[in-house]
Amino acid sequence: MFMRLVVDLTLPSEARLISRTRRLFSGYLEVFGASQETVSDVVLAVDEACTNVVRHAFDGGPLADRPPFRLTAELSDDELVVVIEDDGVGMPTHAIDLRPLDAEPEATSGRGLQIIRELMTSVDIETAPHRQGTRLEMRKDLRV
Repeated sequence: MFMRLVVDLTLPSEARLISRTRRLFSGYLEVFGASQETVSDVVLAVDEACTNVVRHAFDGGPLADRPPFRLTAELSDDELVVVIEDDGVGMPTHAIDLRPLDAEPEATSGRGLQIIRELMTSVDIETAPHRQGTRLEMRKDLRV
């Protein structure tokens, strides 16, 4: 039997709902029969992506002034596709192009995209000047 689930969320640009978003993904992936390793990978990748929006997309300022961001996900028997979009300031090109070996060993942050790339099957990013804000699409093959 083929199963498909679509999730479409609009989230405030603050950290308080990220833990609930992690639980949502964990629960749905478990229902779809994903391995515990896959569940952990996806939950961490989604957490990193949402945290990046909250920390970096809106360049500080009061929480009340920050617009929400969007998270959509399509889960089927063989693949998960998650798209996170914001209308923030965009990302610098050098941040998008960083690879794991480029990270400073003592850095306490700045590894979010690298972690996401390691955990997911594919990651695509669109940002300024091609669009307002940033769109991150990540895919995870669930057949492995």
